[in-house]
Amino acid sequence: MKNKVTISLFATIVFAVGYASVGNADGEERVSTTPFDEIDWTVLPDGRAIATVRGDRQAGEHTTFVQFPAGLKTAVHTHSNDYDGTIIRGTARHFEPQFEASAKWLTTGSIYHVPGNAPHISECSEESDCIFSIHQHGPFDRTVVE
Repeated sequence: MKNKVTISLFATIVFAVGYASVGNADGEERVSTTPFDEIDWTVLPDGRAIATVRGDRQAGEHTTFVQFPAGLKTAVHTHSNDYDGTIIRGTARHFEPQFEASAKWLTTGSIYHVPGNAPHISECSEESDCIFSIHQHGPFDRTVVE
């Protein structure tokens, strides 16, 4: 199981950072790379930051990195589309509010799934910043649940 998680984490990082599509003279895709310190982050007002790695986050399928500062806990919110996530850095949890007491803290390499329209909370531990890689088959949106 540990090897499966290690392979999954490695595959996610390679896909997300190393295989952005670049055309050549023949019109074929070519491998490109982006060192982590050169990723273009957009910082949001609440301290979160996002970086779309591949695709179009606003229009369709995409892979996006999401960074939370240590201790950040979101309000209850939903997304219209399912997404799958991998913890790239830090310790975090993603849970439905009614199950907070049993929510597991996830460490680097852990994976999670958030169904579309499921009210949930995302939280980064106080220990260090968190980075998640999410893959979603539709556009990204976020609606706070009152």
